Amino acid sequence: MTRLEELGEFELIRRLTANLRLGPDVREGPGDDAAVVRPDPGRDLVITNDALISGRHWLDEWIEPADLGARLALANLSDVAAMAARPRWAVIAMGLKPDRLEAWVSAVQSGVESTLARENAWLVGGNLGSVELQEWLCLTLIGDVQPERAWTRRGARAGDLIAVTGSPGRAGAAPRLIRRLGAGARAAEWSPLLEAWRRPTPRVDFARALAASGVVVAAIDLSDGVAGDLGHLCAAGGVGAELEASAWGDDPPLEAAARTLSVPLEELRAGASDDYELLLAVRASGRATCEAVAREAGVPLHFVGRFTPDAGVIEWLEGGTRRPLRARGFEHFV
Repeated sequence: MTRLEELGEFELIRRLTANLRLGPDVREGPGDDAAVVRPDPGRDLVITNDALISGRHWLDEWIEPADLGARLALANLSDVAAMAARPRWAVIAMGLKPDRLEAWVSAVQSGVESTLARENAWLVGGNLGSVELQEWLCLTLIGDVQPERAWTRRGARAGDLIAVTGSPGRAGAAPRLIRRLGAGARAAEWSPLLEAWRRPTPRVDFARALAASGVVVAAIDLSDGVAGDLGHLCAAGGVGAELEASAWGDDPPLEAAARTLSVPLEELRAGASDDYELLLAVRASGRATCEAVAREAGVPLHFVGRFTPDAGVIEWLEGGTRRPLRARGFEHFV
């Protein structure tokens, strides 16, 4: 097995780019100072960027390198989905230790590339650097969308409905279980939570299909947890929100995690969790349409509350009582 310090930067680049697949709109790929791509006329570009840091976003012993690369791609694809856009091209940067194995790096890139390719997007370049402390991976993804058709965080109004895809909270529960149980977190009962953390599902096709219906008025991807990301939607729209505990549906693995961790289920469902699902503001008249699109796409969808006129106030409704939402989303540096 070859370490990077034995291989050197430029030989590693040569190996990583030798068989890189490029889409038909890529005019110049890796090998020059920058990639050259040709956007379609009459399209707005959508640009996003996400980074994963060793020790915070991944642990080597708990995720395979190809899955790590896929997760990096999915973090960016989720942002593009939240804009109802089409992913097109990406560039990657990696800060790596010299004793890291080349095979690991190649597998990470393979995970990125294959995940992007499934969405008809292409890895077209990148950069490498040597680090002494935490390693990191960073991907920039460019997409496009019809002019004036991108979803934004703005637009939610009192009376609009709150919908979420998937099972928010699972991805946040997984590392908490790892810290609490250690190797015990590998038990079969926790597999759905670990899979949600390691292999989130992109909602790109669903978002684009739903955007065509015109019923979504604002959107955000769930990268920090429902509480935090719903707060962003409320701030952008000048509204408040209420969430109904009974509307989320049963989630036995998450409920078991709450018992094992001795925390309220609300804390896992709405607290810090990088699920890369979608949180949507939907016109009340558009609920049936939204549900029909989700059924057609095979995407789990729950309507879990509504927006209110009380700007910035987010409440949790449970058992006939109403109180401020206690859960908090993830935030760096605090």
